[in-house]
Amino acid sequence: MEPVEKQVAVGEFTINFASAGSGEPLLLLHGSEPGESWKVWTPLLPLADSRKVIAPDLLGFGKSTRPAETPDHKAQARLLRDFLDKLGVGTLSLMGSGWGGQVAIEFALEWPESVNSLVLIASAYDKEQLPRLRTLGRPTLIIYAEDDMVTQLKAAYLLRDAIGTSRLEILDPVARDPTQDFRMSHRLQKFRAPQITQLARLFLSKPGDMVTEPPEMENELRGTALRKGEEKGSAGPTLTP
Repeated sequence: MEPVEKQVAVGEFTINFASAGSGEPLLLLHGSEPGESWKVWTPLLPLADSRKVIAPDLLGFGKSTRPAETPDHKAQARLLRDFLDKLGVGTLSLMGSGWGGQVAIEFALEWPESVNSLVLIASAYDKEQLPRLRTLGRPTLIIYAEDDMVTQLKAAYLLRDAIGTSRLEILDPVARDPTQDFRMSHRLQKFRAPQITQLARLFLSKPGDMVTEPPEMENELRGTALRKGEEKGSAGPTLTP
C-alpha cells in the first residue's frame, strides 16, 4: 500500500509524516540513529491493510523541523500528543523501535487512556520509567533479537517484568558476525520484517490474548532451578510449562 506523505504544523514546529490504510490508528516511531525517518518502517507497511498506519519523522529527524538540540523522549511524547490532536486521533496503538520505543513508553505512561496496546522493538528505556510501568496495565508485545548488542537482551527482560501485562518474543540471531555487524540485530524492521509483521499482526488483532501475567519463568531460570535440585541430590522442583 503506497503511503501518503504530508506535513502538519504543531506549535512552532512542522512534523512530516506518512500515512496509509484505514481503521484503528497505529503510530510508528523510529529510533535515533543518524538518518532515521519514517521510511525505516516501509517494510512493515503491509500492516496498513487492516489499520490506519501513521509514521511521523520525530522532531529533529527526516523532514520534520530540526531544532538546535534534538528534544528528549519526554518532549517528543508531548509533541506527539499535540500532533495526534491535530490529526483528530483519539485512542490508538503504538509501535516503537529503539529510542522510538522509549518515546512510545513515555506517551503511554502520560496518556494511558489513549493507548490500546504497545509494540516495542529492540526498545530503549529510561530507568525512571521502569517503576512507573508497573501501573501501566496495557497489553504490550516486546520483540528483541537474541544477539542485539545495542540495547541488549537484558533490557527486554526488564521491560517484560516491569510491564507485567506483556509478552516477550526473542528472535534468532540476526548478524552474521556480531563483532562487525552488530547493528543489524537492532534494525529488525529491515532484517526481520516478515517475522515482525506476522507477530504484530497477530498481537494487534487480539492484544489481551497474547500477554502473560505474571511473566512465565524463562527456560534459563528453569535450568538453574533444576541444577540446584540435582546438586542437593533431588530431582529438583516440578515445573509446569
